[in-house]
Amino acid sequence: MDVTNSSAKLRQGVYVPVVTPFNQNEDIDIPIFKRNIARLAKADCGLVLSGTLGEGNLLEREEKKLLVKAAKDVLMAEDLDNSIPIIAGINGESLRQCVKHAQDAAEAGADAAVVVAPSYFAFAYGKNKSALKNFFESLADRSPIPLLLYNIPFASGGIDLDPDFLMDIAISKGHRVALHVKSPEYRARHPLPFLVLPGGSDYMLPALVARQDGCVSGPANIYPKVMMKLFRTSVEALETGNAKKFREAQQLQDLVTEADSIINRVGFLGIKTAFDVHVAPDVKDVEYLGGVFRKPLPPPSEYVIETVREGLKKIYEVENSL
Repeated sequence: MDVTNSSAKLRQGVYVPVVTPFNQNEDIDIPIFKRNIARLAKADCGLVLSGTLGEGNLLEREEKKLLVKAAKDVLMAEDLDNSIPIIAGINGESLRQCVKHAQDAAEAGADAAVVVAPSYFAFAYGKNKSALKNFFESLADRSPIPLLLYNIPFASGGIDLDPDFLMDIAISKGHRVALHVKSPEYRARHPLPFLVLPGGSDYMLPALVARQDGCVSGPANIYPKVMMKLFRTSVEALETGNAKKFREAQQLQDLVTEADSIINRVGFLGIKTAFDVHVAPDVKDVEYLGGVFRKPLPPPSEYVIETVREGLKKIYEVENSL
């Protein structure tokens, strides 16, 4: 866990790809965003900004920087800036663009950056491992903050970064690189000097058993305290060998997996929708916490709204009890 910069350390735990709230004009609602950041930070979750769930590829360069600065302001106001890491999305279609985004993120106060393989020209370079390796290593060398490499083939032109490829880069760059992966292939391959964060909460307990480091969990926007309880209970069970604690962790994992299956049924847009269906009504003087989607993303259908309303009642009740 030696992925560091001057102000914070990336650590084991639950990281939340924070939704970006837009008003009806599709402008970012910074006061609402700050409310959301405070809620997640107080639950002790790490923050991932301008990622897939944050509609990062639909944001302008200055907007991405603004989100990092706003989040940093909240953490400093809550005296959490040394304990809650900020990871900023820096996706672009060229090395030059990604470097500029990384510089922006660092200037605004991010502790690390997350990046995927550029997608538009994937047809031309995606099978060229040398070109891919050169891109990621050059970015690691030129970024002022550590990188989290995100393997998400469906959002990167079909480019699938296999375990050996990613681990080779991570090991060669030492504390400069960590991994955010969608595939369970990485389990049990972890005598590693860097962070490995699965991209789903529905198998966090098995991932921790396999010595991974937590997860990046979109649904944690809705139930961050449940996710942190699952993480802490799992770690305690594994560190102590306490069978009763392990059964408790299994029960929490079952609850989370059941809820995640509801979200998987309606797609990732259902997370932002559920945020407004379940969380917003409990917050005074707000009409929304997620708001609209930026086009071309469509508004949620009635099916999506009703599915998350009914399907996530159980876990949100547990969230409110913690």
